[in-house]
Amino acid sequence: MTQEEFMDYRAYSNEFRGQELADAKHVSHIEGVLLANTELDECLPLGLQTENNILLCLEIEFNGTTYVIGYFWYLLSESSAFIYDFQILPEYQGNGYGRQVFQALNKSWADSGIEQVELLVAYDNERAFKLYKELGFKATGINMAKRTKN
Repeated sequence: MTQEEFMDYRAYSNEFRGQELADAKHVSHIEGVLLANTELDECLPLGLQTENNILLCLEIEFNGTTYVIGYFWYLLSESSAFIYDFQILPEYQGNGYGRQVFQALNKSWADSGIEQVELLVAYDNERAFKLYKELGFKATGINMAKRTKN
């Protein structure tokens, strides 16, 4: 991912994640975007240069033109990877790209000694949950939240 692609990812991610946070925390969309921006800054204090964080711009080539179809971000540790974000842009969903990305990365991870891959998925993201189950991921817990004030 280039710096310019990172800025595009950041804008897309903050909008997408901002809506998730707004819904989960029962705050306005603007507040959710601000929370997402803060969250991203905390996880990537040095942006693309943040150690052990791998950010990928997913692309396809069609008729000689390259198109960005999504983004993938994961953190590597000694023998595991944690997926922070995986996005196939809406206009490219349903074409098997997500499965292809995971199959390629899984081989790469296995070849480099990664023994386990973890991720979190939003409770209501049925499409992603279905894909992850088909790819062999197992649920290990459920995060729950409750607001004390309405």
